[in-house]
Amino acid sequence: MRFTRRTLRQGMAAAWIALTMAASLITSPVAGAAGDVERASASTQSVGASGIIAVTPVPANGRVSCYGYYGTFLVGSDVIVVDWVTSNNNECFGIATDRTIWHAWQGSGGWKRLPGNGHADDTWGIEEVFSSDPADTRRTIKVVIYGAARPYWCQTYTPATDWTGIWYACNP
Repeated sequence: MRFTRRTLRQGMAAAWIALTMAASLITSPVAGAAGDVERASASTQSVGASGIIAVTPVPANGRVSCYGYYGTFLVGSDVIVVDWVTSNNNECFGIATDRTIWHAWQGSGGWKRLPGNGHADDTWGIEEVFSSDPADTRRTIKVVIYGAARPYWCQTYTPATDWTGIWYACNP
């Protein structure tokens, strides 16, 4: 038996979102952006039920903390925190100032670049497929490139291979 969970960020946030996780606070004020794809800043589903448990707009100084690990991110983008059903760890994702894609989790020792040399303008959503067979489990992060002919790109994690390092065009 397989179950798929998809979460996409839609709509515009007019405030900032904060989440206390483990002993760390993730906060930042709203920043704006524009593009052919509408910029999204919050899940239309209730935060917590959707898999994305926090959306933090990157502040003017670019600094965001996740689990006490600070990173410098692209102003106008969002750092998202994902509660993966198939893992005991929540995971944070963000876009660095050079548009590379990074993630961190409790015990990671800091922000790590996702493999595959991916570049994006913002985080977009997640997809998680889990089943009674752990080998059939996978997690996918979705990012967006504003103004691109193919704006949505994904990378998948499986327990057998870790993050694949392969970025592929995907649906929003």
